[in-house]
Amino acid sequence: MTPLPDPVTALLSATDAVTLLRDAEHLAAGLSEAGWTPEVESGRFGADGWDVLSSAWAPSVSVFLDGSERSVREAALAVAAAMKAEPHRWTFDSEGPDWSTWSVDDERWGSDDIDWLVWEGTGVSVTLFTAGETPAGPGTLPAHLQLSIGRVDTPSEGLPRDDDRARSVLREGSVVDRWYLAGERDLPADVVEALENDPDPRVRAAAESERWIREQAFGGPQPAE
Repeated sequence: MTPLPDPVTALLSATDAVTLLRDAEHLAAGLSEAGWTPEVESGRFGADGWDVLSSAWAPSVSVFLDGSERSVREAALAVAAAMKAEPHRWTFDSEGPDWSTWSVDDERWGSDDIDWLVWEGTGVSVTLFTAGETPAGPGTLPAHLQLSIGRVDTPSEGLPRDDDRARSVLREGSVVDRWYLAGERDLPADVVEALENDPDPRVRAAAESERWIREQAFGGPQPAE
């Protein structure tokens, strides 16, 4: 089996609700210590061809990899094996077939419905999904996997919009707090404007990137009123 990159293994080892998924500062520090490099966009990190999208509200991490079907399956199987190697930390569940027991060339990859594999422990829920190349509009999505890490006490619909909290983070938060804030959806217009004029260039760059994303998705800036 192809070994996982060290940053992925280190992230799995560091996953818990007390440290990593505590707040923005702990998220950024934990990811950096695991070997992930922050990017311009809020909450985004990269390492060895893998990508992370993290959020501080509520604290969560999603890890992505795309590539050939074989390489992605090998990576997904390696992640599952790493999780199953620590039964004292994680309780395993799956509503569908346990594809973590299959070989890379198993015929069931193409015929069975592939469901999420789920592990819970240390106040955290970890879910793993993989899919082959799939149609998407006029083109196709490459084979990919997604590893999602979140707190078990976070509602399934996420945390509600909190304008008072956003303004408090803007006034009193650290650079890392504000960098994460820039990536949140449904921010008040005054918060968006302030982030785009933040004194720290990392926060400004993240806020400008979010504005570009909104313009591409909606045809114009969409900050909440």
